[in-house]
Amino acid sequence: MNGNINFKIVGSGPTGSLLAIALSKLKVNVYLLDLLSKKKLINKDKTYALTHSSRLILSKFDIWNKLNPYLYKFDSLSISDNVFSSISILNISDLDEEISATNSIGWVIKHNDLMNVLFAEIKKKDNIFFNSKIPSINKNSFFQYEFVSTGANSNYKKYQNYFDFKKSYNQSCLTFEVLVRGNVEKMAYEIFRKEGPLALLPLDKNRYQIIWTSSTLKAIDRLNSSQNFLLDNLSNILPNNIKLDQIVSDINIFPVSLSFKIPYFNFSKVVFVGDSLHTFHPVGGQGLNTCWRDVSAIYDILKSDLIFQKRSLRLFKHKFFLKRFLDIFITTIITDSLINVFANKNIFLFPIRKISFIFLNKISLFRKFVLNHMTKSIVFSTNK
Repeated sequence: MNGNINFKIVGSGPTGSLLAIALSKLKVNVYLLDLLSKKKLINKDKTYALTHSSRLILSKFDIWNKLNPYLYKFDSLSISDNVFSSISILNISDLDEEISATNSIGWVIKHNDLMNVLFAEIKKKDNIFFNSKIPSINKNSFFQYEFVSTGANSNYKKYQNYFDFKKSYNQSCLTFEVLVRGNVEKMAYEIFRKEGPLALLPLDKNRYQIIWTSSTLKAIDRLNSSQNFLLDNLSNILPNNIKLDQIVSDINIFPVSLSFKIPYFNFSKVVFVGDSLHTFHPVGGQGLNTCWRDVSAIYDILKSDLIFQKRSLRLFKHKFFLKRFLDIFITTIITDSLINVFANKNIFLFPIRKISFIFLNKISLFRKFVLNHMTKSIVFSTNK
């Protein structure tokens, strides 16, 4: 591996930026491009839930310890179904022994804190060129591969070398931060309702990020309503131990969908990564964690091709797809099934909802299976 190897990454969000850092460790040149400035890329009002799979990946790339000052961990997860008033609380004892020593089920981080750390790392790398001019000599053959990480709705997704599977839920999410009263520190919530799930992620003591899913029309109505009306509606849904004080951030809305791009068997040099490759319903908080598992897979495959032989690189896209397919497929099936069963008014599905909570509360192996898939995925492994 040497400096004559060049990769282009289009899209400099959390996935593209981490991919640039990962590839830089292979002693190659990385051109990281985005239409937005660094300031605009950093200053976005988003929050992410990080799982143990992300902890392992970020540790592998020497990022985890640098994020520690900005992480807020939670050690319990409340899962409830408003239709039957069923509830199950998962905690650290339900984790596999290898990860329970962290005393955390997961972590929450703000987008701007995450991106500040990633860009600080990028700045240290003399083989990462952010928004730099690409050499014009042999432009078509300059890059061994182009990685596209521009998000779910980018024009880059119009490339014709992939089959695009899509499913619309006709749902949207409202996201905003609230201050609350009550004994809620270090507990996250996933509340299943007929109109869609409602998640609460702890950002600090008595401060939560709300991720509120409903039909798109209802979400738009709520977005356009007064904050007092919104808080009153939300108060009727939340557990009795949580009392809302006020909304302390902007209120954002985004549509939710399921998508998965499958590559045709050709030797195109374009590889989709992260949300450009797959999107899931936000239930279970798998989005960014799955994107970063893409990054880990890319790094592992390229690292194993020690001399970057042309023949092995020609097959890289297909190696990557095969390595990631099972994890993406299982996550797709699980998140889609959760929405079809638990965000549904179909009375014929009610027995499944009731039985699921009986299993969660009575069968420890089932509880462990659910929590460990959410936190590290069934098929994920990483080189430590």
